[in-house]
Amino acid sequence: MLIKEVPRIKPNTRNLANYVLKKSSQISGNIPVDTANFNESAKAIELDFNSRLTAKQKSNEMHYIVSFEENHEDISDEKILLIGNELIKSHFGENRNFLLAVHRDTINPHLHVVMENRDFDNKAFFKKDNYRALETLAQKLEKKHSLKNEQISASRNDPNPTRLNYSAKQYENRTGQESDEKKYKNELKSILTNSKTPEALFQALNEEGYTIRANKSKTDPTRLSGYYISKGSTSIKPSSIGFQMSKLIEKYKIDENGIAELILRCESPLPPDELGVISSSPGPDPKPQPNRRESLYTKFQTSDGVNYTSRNEKYKTSFTVLPNSVSFTNPNEISIKAGLQALVEQGSKGPFYLTGSEDFKRKTWLVSTMMGLEISNYQPTKSDLSALFQRVKANQEKYPKTKIKLLETHLDALKKEGLEIDTMLETPVSVSSLFTNEPNQKNKQPENNEEIEMKNKNTKLAPSINQPQKSRAELLFDEMDTDSKLLKSISKQKDKTLNGLQNLNPIKLEMP
Repeated sequence: MLIKEVPRIKPNTRNLANYVLKKSSQISGNIPVDTANFNESAKAIELDFNSRLTAKQKSNEMHYIVSFEENHEDISDEKILLIGNELIKSHFGENRNFLLAVHRDTINPHLHVVMENRDFDNKAFFKKDNYRALETLAQKLEKKHSLKNEQISASRNDPNPTRLNYSAKQYENRTGQESDEKKYKNELKSILTNSKTPEALFQALNEEGYTIRANKSKTDPTRLSGYYISKGSTSIKPSSIGFQMSKLIEKYKIDENGIAELILRCESPLPPDELGVISSSPGPDPKPQPNRRESLYTKFQTSDGVNYTSRNEKYKTSFTVLPNSVSFTNPNEISIKAGLQALVEQGSKGPFYLTGSEDFKRKTWLVSTMMGLEISNYQPTKSDLSALFQRVKANQEKYPKTKIKLLETHLDALKKEGLEIDTMLETPVSVSSLFTNEPNQKNKQPENNEEIEMKNKNTKLAPSINQPQKSRAELLFDEMDTDSKLLKSISKQKDKTLNGLQNLNPIKLEMP
């Protein structure tokens, strides 16, 4: 017996309930169902579930499938429903809405379990180590009801099962796809199985693109407390797949010093440091120190007030504050924002000039734009603009000064066209044109012919007295909506004409 949670990629309680009910051979649960009209029952279930849906939840449904290894003739609907009710009572609790439906449209019978996430006390379901608890319960139910478990017993007896971290599990549940962590861990287990010697093992790791890093003792660099493996941006803990030093010592009959020496010899070289510089023109006298709660300096440490290093040893990032510039080593978004804060403290408001890789420039443009600052030598792409919109939308409270003008409806319309912002404008997109112009704003971009022409069109359509100047993005969307506006205007004129004809006195035509 296997209990599996079905990923809620695009939640739709009505369609789910409709599917589960229509294909069922028998149903159970505490949700009332009209067997003569499944469509109406499914609609009522969705309305009931959604009535307790909170703003942060995308769905209030849970969906599990219980698969059986028995043939159809070997297990009855009543027994399957009995097992389903025991599952609800033992694991989820009966104080919630739930629906059980037996399906026999596959080689082996299976049970659909549809439940409301929130119970009758309006408390959302959460259970630590949910997967392991379900697996333990499945084994108990198999033993109690004498169920088959031949197909799944092999994976249960695996001495080194593939364990995923929380983020990888969430990714697989949300998308229904295999995570990189699971893919790499299965690949590593295969490499371990096929490697006859430890030398062959680490050689295969290097050939497959895996990075090996040793955890060295601070007092004696020749001694190891362990090591870790990574590929791309995915870091893998050896003990999660049976790769820890003790397991390798046991498998290859080698002492601890021998395996430590091999790890040190095969350790991957450190990547070269990435460098970047943000500079600005000289500004007025430095401002007073900002509120420490709002400053990112709390995440960095310094001994001289100039060279800052991350307090988190996990990130090898630092920056140096110079007059009118900040230089970075291995910059990330946190250190970039802290460096920009240092420049703002000096009295500089930009625009800032960037030196470094394209990745550094893109990160800095994204961070600075969300801070309300401008970069002079980076032109955002359409993917940059999309990333900016999503970031601002998700962090409106964190960045209250950012006033983005790309409304959600407009962005959705652009996404349907492939988000071809650059192509539609036919000229580079100015960041400042996408945001509300503040009073007395400096460093305003010069207008080009297209902007002047679009402004002239807008002036003809509406009076210009005390009218705020529209941004370039707004003017573009006005042009996109011209056809729909004309159609609405024509429709209104037709309605007026028809109403006028109805109000006229009837005219009689008489023959002489």
